[in-house]
Amino acid sequence: MNGKEFVTQLAAKHYPDLEGPVLALRRALAELDPATPQFVELMQRQAKKELRHGVAFTKALLQYDGLEHHERAEIAEQAAEEYHHFALIKDYLNSRGSDVQIDPAGAFDAYFDRFLAGDIAVFRLCNIAEKSAVVFQAHLRDATPDAAVRKLCEDILADEEEHGDYMAEKLAGMAENEETRPFLEEQFVLSWSSQKQGVLAEAQALGIDVERVLSAAGFSA
Repeated sequence: MNGKEFVTQLAAKHYPDLEGPVLALRRALAELDPATPQFVELMQRQAKKELRHGVAFTKALLQYDGLEHHERAEIAEQAAEEYHHFALIKDYLNSRGSDVQIDPAGAFDAYFDRFLAGDIAVFRLCNIAEKSAVVFQAHLRDATPDAAVRKLCEDILADEEEHGDYMAEKLAGMAENEETRPFLEEQFVLSWSSQKQGVLAEAQALGIDVERVLSAAGFSA
């Protein structure tokens, strides 16, 4: 089994318990009515996630001396893109008479904090669950009746797809070395587990019937 096959098998193995429930709930969140306060709060939360991602990558540039030059360039580029996504969502919220309302903690903090805990090998896998962002933005673009929201998604989606594709290629390359596979699987599980906790908390806070959504999609919490 080559590296790409290993990554495909890894995703399939953990889809029922981790990826699948996360993606189902993020699709349900994307279907919130744009006219409701819940949708505004969803966008506030999304802005915070984009900002946390940008901050995490900026901190990593300062923290990890062992990063290669090409890695630094890629990390700096993604940090800039995450900050840009934050600015786009903030502008949308302002157009709705709202703002981001930054708070000191959020449901996704644990997801980003673990990548800054000191292990550069862990940080290098920071985008391992980026598929979640791609699914959310794509479904929101396709489901929303609001042209402004659709444009917002289109402005963000290409970057998220690029981040996801890059991570998939990186994982496949690392998995060519069979000795790294247990570590990669461990990080895959930790990343999706952490994101699942955040998505469950977010969905519950925004009034999503979590049990119904997961059951309809064939999953459990």
